[in-house]
Amino acid sequence: MFKNKRSYLVPIIGFAFIILISTIVLCLPICNYKPISFRDVLFTATSALTTTGFTKSALQTQFNFLGQAILAILMEIGAMGFVIFISYFLSVRNKKIRMSDIILINDNISGDSYASIKEHSIFIGKLMLKVQLAGIIFLALRFIPMFGIGRGIWYSIFHTISAFSNTGFTLFEGESLSYFASDIYVQIVLIVLMILGSIGILVIEDLKKNRHKRFNRLKLQTKIVLTYTIGLLFVPMFIMKMLDPTLSLLNCLFMSTTTRSTGFAITNVSKLCMENQAMLMILMFIGGSPTSTSGGVKIITIAILLSTVISTLRGKEETVMFWKRIPDSSIRKAFSILMVFVIVLAVTCTIFYHLDNIGIFNIIFESISAITNTGLTVTDYNTLKIGGEVIIMFLMYVGRVGPLTMVLAVINKDRKNIKYPSEDVIL
Repeated sequence: MFKNKRSYLVPIIGFAFIILISTIVLCLPICNYKPISFRDVLFTATSALTTTGFTKSALQTQFNFLGQAILAILMEIGAMGFVIFISYFLSVRNKKIRMSDIILINDNISGDSYASIKEHSIFIGKLMLKVQLAGIIFLALRFIPMFGIGRGIWYSIFHTISAFSNTGFTLFEGESLSYFASDIYVQIVLIVLMILGSIGILVIEDLKKNRHKRFNRLKLQTKIVLTYTIGLLFVPMFIMKMLDPTLSLLNCLFMSTTTRSTGFAITNVSKLCMENQAMLMILMFIGGSPTSTSGGVKIITIAILLSTVISTLRGKEETVMFWKRIPDSSIRKAFSILMVFVIVLAVTCTIFYHLDNIGIFNIIFESISAITNTGLTVTDYNTLKIGGEVIIMFLMYVGRVGPLTMVLAVINKDRKNIKYPSEDVIL
């Protein structure tokens, strides 16, 4: 039974093992400036590996350089994905990859063929290093004059990893990045890093290979991701500006970008009007692109479902996007992902309400932020009871490994392909 579930159990068990080991290490005095409970460390380690960004205390005053470095490593592993992380190092070391490993890795990066797995793994690692190196250099130009050479370089490294991995951890005092609310340069650098992290490695690879060709030569997934990403960045930006004129357009763009799953806050989210908070929840729920560092149900899922609804209303039997027909299997999977997310949220929000009632709106906001690995919050996590913390950690973990993966890991797959007679029903 478990042999057949290997492709689902590896990321589930792998992430759990790394969280446990990192929690034990982060509890050691050599990683902290002051004592910290196992419960708080477990919460922070889970948040780091799942690239969520929730914290219960200021990282810069709790963890020393070693502790912060461990958190940075956890963010990198969480961004690359446990399975891809392992496959990359197998490839770099020229270790032989078995066919079972190839199938496992391919399921997690949605590659086109088994023969391209090694190339994809190496490309992912190199691209992440190149993008983050550029981010470090650009941020260092601002941070070194502000904080000195040593601290400026480390802050550049940490926040580049945090932005590209869509985690949202910061080492600044106060409310996330509110210190840079009027700093155009820092905001633009972080926005670029967040967008590159959220559109997905395969999209960037496709753009790189087709940089001298026309838009219609790009893969369908690339077209969908780019189109919807642009729409989900700029439409909410203008809506947010209209609802709250005190925010600058750049601040609004930053907030619509951070909902891709990062969790950086350039302004206090709890002080935004309820309409803007509701819009942030919708954007967090959608998330970023598949094979990216983002969470959520993913842009592709929403795009397929919206196109299916439009096609149905127009009386068409097939879902077509950019003159390409979407397979029925993809539509079924998209619907399944959406329903699993909704069901998990409905159940956990209900339990959350009974264990730690912080207000139904806050519960829904925090739950969506946790399962989509975003990290935006309207609540002080130090006020949560242990039941509420457990729910948040569970949602962060499920969101990282994927709700559908969790379900498929415990459901026996029917290998028999039986065709049953069909019969129409009234809808």
